[in-house]
Amino acid sequence: MSENEEVIRITADDIDEANRLSLHCPICASSVERHTLNADMAPVYCSDCETLYHLACWEQNGAKCAVLGCHSESYRRVGDMDLGPVLTIERSDIPREAPRTVVSANGRNKRLKKHEQRMQREMKRRHFWRDLWESLLRAIKIWPSDPS
Repeated sequence: MSENEEVIRITADDIDEANRLSLHCPICASSVERHTLNADMAPVYCSDCETLYHLACWEQNGAKCAVLGCHSESYRRVGDMDLGPVLTIERSDIPREAPRTVVSANGRNKRLKKHEQRMQREMKRRHFWRDLWESLLRAIKIWPSDPS
């Protein structure tokens, strides 16, 4: 190796990233997603490095991961999730009648209603004074739109 050549170092992160991006089985090199209906070719992945395999290929490899540096001997089926405890609901848990939703007037609603009533009263007062002023102008014939 000459001085100008760089040494290529492959880290565990590089291997993990390559395995996540690959959809091909490392044993048979065919795509894992094409054979999902056949039980022997069901997609599984390594519990540690998450490399995809066919179930038959995993077993053919001695039931262990084939990735360099990964010594896992356990796999998970693709799509299986450990959801933990499951909630069970009995028929007696469901009420016979649906509860009615009652909208309670909280403090904010009351304040908004009072504000709206105040605004309406103020608008009525404005109309009163405007109407009074217009009638006075008409009475003394100063109104600009009145042609007479």
